[in-house]
Amino acid sequence: MAEADNWIDIGSTVELSAAPLKRVSAMSREFAISFKDGTFGAVSNVCNHVGGPLGEGRLSGEYIVCPWHNWKFHRCSGIGEPGFEQDRIPAFPVKVENGRVLVNVDAGSPTREEPASTASAGAQGRTCARAIAPRRDFNVRDGRGKPAFLRF
Repeated sequence: MAEADNWIDIGSTVELSAAPLKRVSAMSREFAISFKDGTFGAVSNVCNHVGGPLGEGRLSGEYIVCPWHNWKFHRCSGIGEPGFEQDRIPAFPVKVENGRVLVNVDAGSPTREEPASTASAGAQGRTCARAIAPRRDFNVRDGRGKPAFLRF
């Protein structure tokens, strides 16, 4: 089975279950690993908004909240929060064997952000739904005087 070759060991269950959310690097890839109710979730560590480090965010129920602009993605499926389901980040299958957490890096779901044409049609709803923490804030500065979306 070729699929078995795609599973990589990302750490021990003891270590990864110690925190609800953690950034993990393996094979030149970055993952946001979550642990809740006895199950692990693995998604890309990169928010598809402006590249925020999801593993440095927090869990809100079943959603990972990006520390930069509060975008939310389901910790296991990578799908955006209700109302923003079209926004998604890659999610990866996870299994536990012999006290180790394994991620299938070649079976990740696709990244997708709602196209601008669709987003503009619902812009009023998005503004109202996210009045406290705007979803698409391109005016945030990165501390070096550049808008955050220009950060490399």
